[in-house]
Amino acid sequence: MKSAQVERISPDHIRISGELGAHSIPGLLRDTSGWFAQADSITVDLSDVARADSAGVALLLDWWRQAQSDNTSIRYVNAPRQMRDIIDFCALDNVLPLS
Repeated sequence: MKSAQVERISPDHIRISGELGAHSIPGLLRDTSGWFAQADSITVDLSDVARADSAGVALLLDWWRQAQSDNTSIRYVNAPRQMRDIIDFCALDNVLPLS
């Protein structure tokens, strides 16, 4: 199991890699605390996510909430099919800004 990692490429660009599951989410939340207040908009690149489950979608929702709280726009790009399927099934496609 490849652990998830988060990398801040620039103040407005974050890249996530590895597996987004219940085991990795607490660390990612801790590592990204305060990041969303540092930019007007943020793009989160998910192209290097190897696997994601509902905990990974919950992470995206939490980041979306944090961004809203900090008046920062957020968008997610290159979400893996598995994650998009969960988002569609849960009818979150109108909430989470995927492109």
